[in-house]
Amino acid sequence: MGRSFLRRNWGVYEGHEGRGYATEAALALRDWAFSTLKLPSLVSYIAPGNAASVAVAERLGACLDPTAARTDPVYRHSAS
Repeated sequence: MGRSFLRRNWGVYEGHEGRGYATEAALALRDWAFSTLKLPSLVSYIAPGNAASVAVAERLGACLDPTAARTDPVYRHSAS
């Protein structure tokens, strides 16, 4: 069976960082994906050196996946 996935990217305009917008949007998307789509997990692919995105992923409860076959940081979100 093939893999299917939903991909969502976003950014925050300069001068609007640090106000919680990314965390609020990510929480809403995460909750919708788990409750409505019934996805078992989500993945965040984060550009190297993007500490703000790492902080958002960690605030959402995601964990760094050291086994991911990528050079950029991969954070895994679990529905449970």
